[in-house]
Amino acid sequence: MEQDFYFGQFASRFSNNNVCLEEIKKWRFPGGVYCNKCKKTTRHYKLLERPVYVCKFCRSQVSPLVGTIFEKTTTPLRLWFYALFLMTHTRATISIKTLQHELGVTYKTAWRVYHGLLNLMKQNNADLLSERQVHKWTFFNKIELKVVQRKLERSEKI
Repeated sequence: MEQDFYFGQFASRFSNNNVCLEEIKKWRFPGGVYCNKCKKTTRHYKLLERPVYVCKFCRSQVSPLVGTIFEKTTTPLRLWFYALFLMTHTRATISIKTLQHELGVTYKTAWRVYHGLLNLMKQNNADLLSERQVHKWTFFNKIELKVVQRKLERSEKI
């Protein structure tokens, strides 16, 4: 039996941008970060002020955000993750105006985040946009996100 993922669980699991970046790093490099200069998987450390990791031995830098919708974004990763949470946990589609209000950003930023995530969902066979009860979505071609929607019984309907 699958459990629902609630906002409190989201807030504790993704408490800041560094946690979100570390999660992306795990998705992108499940076997560890491969250093192109050392020609092997090496230990990498995060730079304090930038979303990059540095090889312990040769100091070459790797960014897990390159090639993703998060590349070159100035919007905090936690807001992207929260928008993803909202878009996958609402029964009806969420409006850009509601997303703007929830994220506390400008309409332009909310529009960019909304359409970036929506296009990513559409590229994955629109699984989250269909009428099925179980939605699957492959994120970064590495992780599969399942959203289970439970049917309301007649007594639960308003």
